[in-house]
Parts: sequence; C-alpha cells; structure tokens
Amino acid sequence: MKSKLLYITLACSLLLFTLPTIAQPYGNYYAGAQYAQSDYNEEGISANFEPAMVVGRFGKSFNPHVAVEARLGLGLDEESQFIPELGPAGIDRTLALNSLIGIYLTGHLNLTESSSVYAITGTSRAEASAMAFPAASSTVAEGDFSYGVGANIGILNNIALNIEYMQYLDANHFDLSAIAVGVLVRF
Repeated sequence: MKSKLLYITLACSLLLFTLPTIAQPYGNYYAGAQYAQSDYNEEGISANFEPAMVVGRFGKSFNPHVAVEARLGLGLDEESQFIPELGPAGIDRTLALNSLIGIYLTGHLNLTESSSVYAITGTSRAEASAMAFPAASSTVAEGDFSYGVGANIGILNNIALNIEYMQYLDANHFDLSAIAVGVLVRF
C-alpha cells in the first residue's frame, strides 16, 4: 500500500512539473519579420543615412525567459545625400545597406502568455555599399557587438506584434542602429 501511494505521489508531482510545458499553446521555436528604419553613420562624414531594411528572425526558446535567435537582413533601398566634406566642393554620395546577419541571446520578462519585453545581445555583421558621383564606389563589411530592447505584444496565443530598438554595430568604419516593427509567430 505504501509503495502504491509513493507511485501516485510521484506521478502527481511529475504531472504538476510538466503541466506548464503541456499547457503551452505553441512550441519552442519562432520566426518573424521586421521592417527596420536604420540609422547609418560613417566615420569622417557628418551626414546620417537612413536606409530601410527587412529583417528575418528565427529563434529557439529554451524556457519562457531565454532564447537564441538568428537574423538575416536585406536592404530595401538606397539613399543619396550631398556630402560637403568630401572633395573640394563636396560630392553626392549614395549608400545602400546590402546585408545584415547576426546571432543573439534574448532575455524575456513575460507580461502575459503571449506578450513580453526583452533585452537582446549578440554579434552582427553588416555590409554596405557607397557610390560617389561620378564613378567611385566602395563596399565595406563590419562585425561587432550588438544590443537592444524590444516588446512583443500578443494578438493571439502564438502571434505577436513586435517593436524594437537595436544597436547592430558600433564599429571602426560605421555605426548601424535601427528601430523596427514586425510580427512574430511561435510554432
């Protein structure tokens, strides 16, 4: 009789510890997309460029508070500005953000089942191309430490809207930060 009671107690304890995992309406993986308005600053140039990019996200949650995430971003447009400090009379310069890739660790503070605020840190690598009138062009790639903060606002149990500020790079040749909005789906 005592062994039967012990088995029932162990079974109930095991069920109580696994119930939060069973009750989750979604899995440990997520994917999302963001539209990001970036801010690109280059050393020695006073102008700020603000090319838009789209960022794809894919991650795995290890528990409700910690996840690892990979991102791939692609530039959507290029921006041209007159740069007075380049050349004797200044020149027109066009900048295109070609790509962004990174891996990050996120720490979440859950507000509800599908809403959270988070801090994110990791490493990013970005590539940008610059063209100056009449025919000069260059491409530069940099990698650096990244950090940011954001919020996921749940609209369904497995779908959330997302807003985020991210400092992707603070590197030797250029700095890149972005404010982004997007959607996140857990599966």
